[in-house]
Amino acid sequence: MTLRPPLSGRRGITIIELAIVLAITAILASLAVVTYGKFANKARFTQAQIALKHLQKTETVWFSEHDTYSDNLVVLDFDPTKYDYYQVSVAVDNDARDFTGRADGISAMAGDRWHITRDGDPLHDTPNF
Repeated sequence: MTLRPPLSGRRGITIIELAIVLAITAILASLAVVTYGKFANKARFTQAQIALKHLQKTETVWFSEHDTYSDNLVVLDFDPTKYDYYQVSVAVDNDARDFTGRADGISAMAGDRWHITRDGDPLHDTPNF
């Protein structure tokens, strides 16, 4: 039986090194999840803005043909079902000479709210969402 000489240098990794690598990986993963959430919300905000701009354009067409705005999305030929994260509604005022469109968040965007008037751009009513 031959005896081997002791190995020079070390082999493998220590538990401390493994713990450090796991901690760094966990920190990077948590940063990635937070960043993804922000980008996903930003994309959903864009959906609300597009929906309200579309509503504003359909209301403008309706007004040019009927000299009033409508609060009926069906007669405006506005399809609110194609927006997954927002429920769109419209209210008329000033004897149907003005309107306010609203996009209220549903599902993942519940609690988020946007609005638009006939002259403006979509405004975020819950900016810290």
